Amino acid sequence: MALINTLRKRMGKVVVGFVAFSMFAFILTDLFQSNSVLLGGNDTTIAEIAGKDISYEQFQAKVSELSYIFAINNQREPSSDEIETIRVQAWNALILDYAYKSQYDELGITVTNSEVVDMVQGNNIDPQIKQFFSDPNTGEFSRENVVAFLQQLNSAPAQQRASWLSFEDRLKPNRMVKKYENLLALTNYVTTAEAKSKYEAQGSNMSVDYFYVPFFSVADSLFTISESELKSYLSANAEQYQREESRSLNYVVFPIQPSADDTAFVKEEIARLRNGLIGSKNDSTFALMNSDGLNSFQSISDPGLIPVGLIGAEVGTVTEPTLVGDKYAISKLSAITEGDEAFVKARHILIEMDGNSESAKAEARGKANDIISQLKKGADFAELAAINSADKSNANNGGDLGWFGENGNFVQPFKDAVFAHRGTGLLPNPVETSFGYHIIQIDEPKTNTVYKVATIEKELFESDATLNEIYRQADLLAANSSDAASLEENAKEAGLNVRSASAIGKNDSRVGVLTDARNIVLWLYNDASVNKVSDVKEFDDQYVVAVMTARQPKGTATLAQVENEIRTKVLNEKKAQYIKDKIAGLSASDFEGMKAEYGDKARSGSADLTLNSNSFPSVGFAPEAVGVAFSLDEGEKTAPFETSNGVLVVSATAKSTPEPLDEYLSYKTQIATERQGRKAVIANFPLSFSPVFVSQSLDNAIKEFAEIEDKRYKFF
Repeated sequence: MALINTLRKRMGKVVVGFVAFSMFAFILTDLFQSNSVLLGGNDTTIAEIAGKDISYEQFQAKVSELSYIFAINNQREPSSDEIETIRVQAWNALILDYAYKSQYDELGITVTNSEVVDMVQGNNIDPQIKQFFSDPNTGEFSRENVVAFLQQLNSAPAQQRASWLSFEDRLKPNRMVKKYENLLALTNYVTTAEAKSKYEAQGSNMSVDYFYVPFFSVADSLFTISESELKSYLSANAEQYQREESRSLNYVVFPIQPSADDTAFVKEEIARLRNGLIGSKNDSTFALMNSDGLNSFQSISDPGLIPVGLIGAEVGTVTEPTLVGDKYAISKLSAITEGDEAFVKARHILIEMDGNSESAKAEARGKANDIISQLKKGADFAELAAINSADKSNANNGGDLGWFGENGNFVQPFKDAVFAHRGTGLLPNPVETSFGYHIIQIDEPKTNTVYKVATIEKELFESDATLNEIYRQADLLAANSSDAASLEENAKEAGLNVRSASAIGKNDSRVGVLTDARNIVLWLYNDASVNKVSDVKEFDDQYVVAVMTARQPKGTATLAQVENEIRTKVLNEKKAQYIKDKIAGLSASDFEGMKAEYGDKARSGSADLTLNSNSFPSVGFAPEAVGVAFSLDEGEKTAPFETSNGVLVVSATAKSTPEPLDEYLSYKTQIATERQGRKAVIANFPLSFSPVFVSQSLDNAIKEFAEIEDKRYKFF
């Protein structure tokens, strides 16, 4: 019944969720009726999936639904970062609803109500239900708990019933996908010929002699390459240089930081508060009322946590203002009392045992005693810890464990030995635990002292004058810059750094060093043009001025974007022909003779190959060379042919293939497993729902077939 009570409490959050959801739906309705500029006037299409237009309203309704589920599960509204994640989940859910649904409809795949009942309380319980209604202590699932919960649900408030029905409805997508994937898996058949081919590929061997000339052995200066040749190569190989739509930009960052005047103001404020804290009659109240921090008054048992300046100080001592991160802090030692838990500061060297035998224990104990003897003679503890200790987490820190309490996370024999010792110094004997033998030194004696400390923190902040000045500088740069060149020139004159970012996709959120830059991306795809300087873009801790430097439409890359790569390809083609012509002029017929005649830049040798290998000796990665070699019969030699790294001539000296098998079942299984590939998450809902998985290749095929046109960048 404890589980049912937990579910009842969780589902009780539905009331809050329904109010929030209703308000959001009301706002959405008003937004659409007002023909909002945010939605681009009358065009509210956010995507096209499988021939269906998806409106911004549909998308936002899905976001609201998932946000509502998130709020129920987490008992709070999602943060801005979590909303971004939920938008991705909503997008995946729409793909599941439209791209996959068209496949279900065509094949007649459905999940009936009786199947849902079976998944909830029948013979084929869904894993999510099992997880929900399993005993947290034993992990045992109870169908009776499910039935009891459903029976009491009939008398529950309407909101709770609606929440459960929503949960049940979300059981269907996983079952639909599983049916679809199983259907396709059962139609996937591996033939005997395919299995035999794999068997022969794994067992076939080839011995060859080779003659090889690498491209780098030929000087680049022997050749000239014209722009027309580069353009011709790009045109002929356009399919290799396809690019998604993207943008590139230059940008200047103006960090929003407190000025010297701002810092001086906070220092004056903390100094004034220090005087007030010195004379305070109620330190906890004074600190609570004046501090920007969360821990204004603490009882500290661990001496390692006492603020610097209060260790060993008298009650009433107030520290000088100290800058910690972005805050100035002062602390007052309000009182010193005795607590229940003792703390001690120690260090250790751990000697591990090689097994649990008596001889292993004796060896470790002997080593530990030897180290203790060295320490008693004046050896340095930190040095011996670095050399000998098996506890690598602190060996390089002299074995220092810092301050820790009697309730700390240490094994009992270790704590017993440490807290039984009085004063400081080296424990005379090693301490045995399940980890080995410990050599222990007490650096600070045990203490039960509790320190009452009041702390006031004042955050550094930017005044309105500082914000206005930083914005003015950014706005001045934007106003005086008409294009990328002038932006760079003006920034240089102002001593500002111009950064660059390229290949920015329409759904990216990161732009160079800017981690949450959707406002920049929206500008790039909706308002910007090449060489157009933006207005000032505002972030939490910086202002940004940007200029779009390039626009890559979807399709073939421009020559400027891939020129270096294409130049290398064209150069290698010229080198390949040069090498082939030179080989054709050689009089020697054997490879050693060809090498001697060609020169020391050529290579020759022998190699044993398997059909599954992708590399060739002296050549490197060259699967095409392996394929050519296996196409030869014994004694046959190729003409010079080009690889990615040079020109190769191969002669087959021996070739063997494995004997046929009576059956190839294991190879059929291998191929079938490889075809399944890895799984992709196609939907992931923010409640207790398991992610919906499907094979990556199937997911890619469905998305390609659905011809998805993503226009989210117009809105988010």
